Amino acid sequence: MVETAPPPLLRRTQNGRAKNRYGLLDGLRFGAAFVVLAFHYTARETSAWTVPVAERAPGLFDVTKYGVLGVDLFFVISGFVILMTAWDRSLPDFTASRVARLFPAYWVCVLLTAAVLVLDGANLMTSRVLVNLTMVQSAFAVPHVDGVYWTLWVEMRFYALMALFILVGITKNRIICFAVLWPVVGAIAETTHLDFLAYALVWQHAALFAGGMLLFVIVREGHSLVLWLAFAADVLMAFASSAPELAARISSTSGAGVPSTAAWGGVLLCYALVALVTLTPLRRVSWKWLSVAGALTYPLYLLHEQIGWAVIRHTEQLGWVPAATLATLVSLALAIGVHYLVERRGGPALRRAIRKGFGDAPPTTVESAPRSASR
Repeated sequence: MVETAPPPLLRRTQNGRAKNRYGLLDGLRFGAAFVVLAFHYTARETSAWTVPVAERAPGLFDVTKYGVLGVDLFFVISGFVILMTAWDRSLPDFTASRVARLFPAYWVCVLLTAAVLVLDGANLMTSRVLVNLTMVQSAFAVPHVDGVYWTLWVEMRFYALMALFILVGITKNRIICFAVLWPVVGAIAETTHLDFLAYALVWQHAALFAGGMLLFVIVREGHSLVLWLAFAADVLMAFASSAPELAARISSTSGAGVPSTAAWGGVLLCYALVALVTLTPLRRVSWKWLSVAGALTYPLYLLHEQIGWAVIRHTEQLGWVPAATLATLVSLALAIGVHYLVERRGGPALRRAIRKGFGDAPPTTVESAPRSASR
């Protein structure tokens, strides 16, 4: 089948780099973070409420219990954006980009959350906080300071796979083969009790990342039957792996059961939304406020759970709507502060320091999407 030309999305700048702009992808990321926030404040089982929102507003609960889908949407977006970030980049450059993007905000958010928990009466061991600062606490079975950090460990394992891919060399054909085989090998490792391999391959989420990767290849290289068949295979594999995990996650955290068809529909929606904002004319939308919203996504995601619950505990007497609203506003205010005071200042400085440590390796040929589009 003859491939069509790639959409006019990867524009060349004067220095030859590709410059990518996906405004609605930024908005999609913020929306994903916000529905996760809504889930934690109105559907997740927590001692922050003396009377759960599920009892006060059951209709709302029936909707927001699906807010955990925001995490699965993050994984599809991450597959798209991280491949875009890694393509034609050296390993030192990719490493510097990821570390500088993730850690400055994360360090501050861990310390802020720990401080709020201690002030709110929690018995938080210093060693637990210090290990959490590494972002690899799951590897040492150390509890998270904030529950949302579990997704960062999933992302870190995906980044490790991408780092290996950079060493091998990223090409279109290798991505297609990898995106199809990765979820299959991960599932085989799980069913044959090769637990470490299944864990390293992030088997339950592999098809989400892989599908996002294939969407980027379609954007970059153009449509082809092989690419769409590979993408369809990832969607089907996600129905068998990611959808059951999603249903189990909703049940274990909210106490509500979810039909299999709803879980399948949720996973399909995650793929469809990313495809919609990257493969259709909507990709040209570039409203400035979308970039601003995208920039706030990461700190908002990191800060909202435990700090928001602390706000709710102390304001519930005002009513559940004012308490949840105040928790949201506090989380947004802190996210704005972390982004402008930490990310915008600390990120570039850390990136330069890491590149210098690698021998001052210059950035390579592909420029990633706006910082807000890259977690």
